[in-house]
Amino acid sequence: MINFNSKIEIKEILAWMDGGSITLKCKNELDQEFEIEFVQNVSWEVYKDQNVPGRIYLNQKIVTQRSHLETQMINQLRSAEIKSKNLLDQKMLDEKLDYVSTDNYLKYQTKIKWLN
Repeated sequence: MINFNSKIEIKEILAWMDGGSITLKCKNELDQEFEIEFVQNVSWEVYKDQNVPGRIYLNQKIVTQRSHLETQMINQLRSAEIKSKNLLDQKMLDEKLDYVSTDNYLKYQTKIKWLN
């Protein structure tokens, strides 16, 4: 179990060419390494084996919306240190954190069209 009471360092941010997904390669003060993925929220037509648009994944497992775990993750990410100190990385992360805080984060799940 990842300890989200421990400060997070974002070692790397990977931006995907799918319309906005980003993967954060992270480590906490306890040297636990993990990945957090914010899946794009642009394209709502997806195949069943793809990650759900607009959702957050921790180590490839979907995180329940508005759960205690999600709240802990978001709170720690807001104060996390980004190793690259790149303004674009910070902007991408801020956009994802802002989106998760909106009502649209919950509402747009009804837009998903599952393809075969």
